[in-house]
Amino acid sequence: MMKAIDIINESKQEFSKKKIIIIANTGKEYELLIQEKLNETTVAEIVADLIDRSNFCKQREMDFNIVQNIYLLLIKYFTDIKFTKSKSFEKEYSEDLQLINALIDLGLFEQIIRNFNEESLEKVIQLFETYAKQMNVIIQNQVEKEVIVDDIESI
Repeated sequence: MMKAIDIINESKQEFSKKKIIIIANTGKEYELLIQEKLNETTVAEIVADLIDRSNFCKQREMDFNIVQNIYLLLIKYFTDIKFTKSKSFEKEYSEDLQLINALIDLGLFEQIIRNFNEESLEKVIQLFETYAKQMNVIIQNQVEKEVIVDDIESI
């Protein structure tokens, strides 16, 4: 008989985090936890976050580097690196980009990415494409509804 607790425990085991040590090009060592296998439910959260970031940049006519943001969010959601929290999304976004640039410049970024399961990363790319298409349809439908409501209210 299948039990809920067995499924939950198997999921925790499958998507557990492991400790790795990465070394900056300055010689400094950093220890962090990384989830090698990437689970679909968290990827769905990342896609929603990515869309929010894209919309934020679009509204402010800022450049949006989708690849940089995807990698940033993978690190944010699948490692234990503590990101700066801010009440201002703009400030938090700016600090997130500073972090990803620092990780790249110090040679840490590549070490982190290499520790993700390659099959999981490929699956994530497919999921991003799928979720992004679905979210765009939902967003477009919402925008159309708002336009219709505005048209009706103006009558």
